[in-house]
Amino acid sequence: MARMAEGGWGVWWVVAGLSVVGCGREAPVESAPPPLEAQAQGEQSYDPGPGWSLAWQDDFTGTSLNAANWNVLTSNYDPVTGNCNFGTGELEFPRAQNVTVGGGKLILTAERTQDAPNDSRCAGWGARSFYSGRIHTKGKVERRYGKLVASIKVPSGYGMWPAFWTLGANISSVGWPASGEIDILEWHSNAPSWMQVAAHWNEGAMHWGAGANRGYSLADAFHIYELEWAADRLVFRLDNQVRANADFVHNAAAFQRNHYILLNLALGGNWYGDPQPSAIDLPSGQRKTMEVEWVRWYQAGATPGGTVTNPGFESDMSGWSTWSPNGTEAADFSETHDGGHSGSYHLTHWTNGSPFEVWTYQVVSGLASGNYKVRAWVRKGGTFDLARIQAKTCAQCAPAFTDLGTHGAWTQVESPVISVTGGSLEVGFHSRVTAGNGASFIHMDDVELVRL
Repeated sequence: MARMAEGGWGVWWVVAGLSVVGCGREAPVESAPPPLEAQAQGEQSYDPGPGWSLAWQDDFTGTSLNAANWNVLTSNYDPVTGNCNFGTGELEFPRAQNVTVGGGKLILTAERTQDAPNDSRCAGWGARSFYSGRIHTKGKVERRYGKLVASIKVPSGYGMWPAFWTLGANISSVGWPASGEIDILEWHSNAPSWMQVAAHWNEGAMHWGAGANRGYSLADAFHIYELEWAADRLVFRLDNQVRANADFVHNAAAFQRNHYILLNLALGGNWYGDPQPSAIDLPSGQRKTMEVEWVRWYQAGATPGGTVTNPGFESDMSGWSTWSPNGTEAADFSETHDGGHSGSYHLTHWTNGSPFEVWTYQVVSGLASGNYKVRAWVRKGGTFDLARIQAKTCAQCAPAFTDLGTHGAWTQVESPVISVTGGSLEVGFHSRVTAGNGASFIHMDDVELVRL
């Protein structure tokens, strides 16, 4: 969705014929769009293939949006990114009434209005001409890597701009494009057969784009839109069959951190050349919808294990216990995040030059028998006699542990495999410093337990 006019972002997709510029690659140029064929496709099933397991999903069951997963935007001012009309001059005003769940689907509805809605923080941009729906998972579902996939039906018509995309979870502190952005699906009426994809970042070229062509219009039928995200590559697929005409091969830091998901139905804006509201193909009294059957995030090689309480330490030390043999538990505390991984807080093992030993842990119960690992993000400096991520099946049992190396930047680490037969694991971090050194510290964040 990053084609900013109001904030100074350049329009870099040339939609007529789909010429996509960025990082030295171009998508094929069609002399004319394919015919808008009638489609008999229904809702789509999906198989991620061997070696992938489901880490998170929302199948939009029930009659209301799952508030544990999603935030609903109710203004044309976005408080996360701090811009009006989403930086792209879009013509819609999102509101909760236009986000509904029913029949096993999320429905984002667009409609023309004479109400002239506008956020007071956006007074200089004028009133909006449409209501629509926009949701995101910021602060609730933030992950990196794996396969992020959705079954979506987009609406046809000039001015429709449906999107399925991600933004770096640190966007509020670093801004765009430093946060990174991955566009998995964008649809434009001038290129109806294309799933248009993109990446935005702030190292090097900043923008890259490609696409996947289905050969007939994607609108008004369900299709599968997929991102396969690894540390060095983004691969996009349409209907699990058509691979985008280019992969994004990278080493950008923006794509090594957690992102959150966005789904929205935009109208007009600078991708369409900033058309007047009257030009949009949505007459008064009619509605157009973007429907989502499900969204799923798969990870490679493991399934989620038991639930770790307060894994990012956003609720201070709630859910975690501490132990020390020498009364130095105070070395174990949650502190305000200072430019590291995700969220506002992380766990720290540190004292100002005093020796300490501390074990930060929690017991995860209700586990099925099987093999598990503990994973977490760590940053570490200084000298330690002992510094580990570990898991054990009882308080007195020998732990399975990995010694933590020196990590100047946030790095994901994991324990060795540990077999669980009794239904629970004690997981966490153990460190010891016997000679005072104020430079010795460990920061820990985003702890997870995975079943292999």
